[in-house]
Amino acid sequence: MLRARDYRARAREALKGNWGLAVGTGFAVEAISMALIYIVQFALVLTGLLSFNALAYLDENAFPSPIGVLAYFILTILVNFVILAISVGYYYFNINLVKGSEFRFENIFARVGKLFKIFGLFFMIGLFTFLWTLLFIIPGIIASFRYVMAPYIMAENPEIGIMEAIRQSKEMMKGYKWKYFCLQISFLGWILLGMVTFFIGLLWVAPYIQAATAAFYLHVSRRNEQSGYDFNDE
Repeated sequence: MLRARDYRARAREALKGNWGLAVGTGFAVEAISMALIYIVQFALVLTGLLSFNALAYLDENAFPSPIGVLAYFILTILVNFVILAISVGYYYFNINLVKGSEFRFENIFARVGKLFKIFGLFFMIGLFTFLWTLLFIIPGIIASFRYVMAPYIMAENPEIGIMEAIRQSKEMMKGYKWKYFCLQISFLGWILLGMVTFFIGLLWVAPYIQAATAAFYLHVSRRNEQSGYDFNDE
């Protein structure tokens, strides 16, 4: 029976000799996301639809007109479409990294063409999780674990439907929610260590977490089938 340490070991094996690419790709994803947000804000400032002081969140009258509010709302949604698509592309990069095939920086843009479907996927996951949380907090947390593999499924199979990705994730996570929780919590020490180094260490911790999670996905998605991915479940 595989444990958190086994997924971490698989991640380290995949990252061996590829740390530079993994760190650079992870950093690029964060940098692109932040750049898109700031580009929207500065564009609105230049057009007079957003006050300059709003960039520092100091101005209560950030939007000189209702048009500024509408423009900011629409552009923020569109930017989030792109950010989520790039995030799923990053999952695709890590899946390929762990598989040891066709992993390259360009993977992060591979799913941008599906940005509306990807946004729909995250919207439905958020909705289902919210509805479960209305019952109690704990069921909401458990529900979020049921859907956590859906973005990875869509990353690897971009033509899959939103509800089918969610259904497959629920099926994959049966009996594996606790293992997923243990895997994520096992990185707590590494995260704290990365924070102690003024967050610089997180540049290496984040790719480690992503690769281990991709290894987890490859295991749960292929445990009942024969595939080219070799993960001995002993």
